[in-house]
Amino acid sequence: MKDKKLYNKSNQQNSPSQDFDILDVEDYRTEDNVFSHQALVMRSMNKCIELGSKELIEGFYDENQKNKKGISVVVYKEDTRRAFIEAVKTVDMIMVCDYDDEAEKNILKLIDNLTDTKEELLKRQTTFWNELNYKDKELMLRELKYPPPKDFFHSQLHYWNLYIDEELETYRKVFKELTLLTRRIDFYKQEIIEA
Repeated sequence: MKDKKLYNKSNQQNSPSQDFDILDVEDYRTEDNVFSHQALVMRSMNKCIELGSKELIEGFYDENQKNKKGISVVVYKEDTRRAFIEAVKTVDMIMVCDYDDEAEKNILKLIDNLTDTKEELLKRQTTFWNELNYKDKELMLRELKYPPPKDFFHSQLHYWNLYIDEELETYRKVFKELTLLTRRIDFYKQEIIEA
């Protein structure tokens, strides 16, 4: 498929002030497909905005779905919180080469705070389990299937969701820092694309 051009010469019948028409900029590529760091940043930031502009909810299994034959099937609905967090991590991976001292310091502080929160919530999960009496542990194990480990969250206990909520807010702040970084580097001043 031939690459699309950003501008297209209008036909000769148009007035001089209408020499160019703007075409589809979404799929713009240079003639020789040159790598563009700015385009990668823009594309990944757009994905974050798209994912973060809707309700961010926990993933769940929808048991009310039917396939083409009318048979009930269980369909997993994506955890939109996790999708947004991963999208911000992708922007961060791409922009790491653009970091200045301020971005590095602020983002590192946010991640350190999140790590502290995770450790605190894991301690609370362990304390909760250890303080249960034998009978309550037996009852809970029927539902949980296994006891909560010390080094990661049990998905059926609320500590997991408390952590995801905190992680979500942290990565919203990381995204803000990355946006401020783009301003400090003058929004990736680009050369004017000529026809």
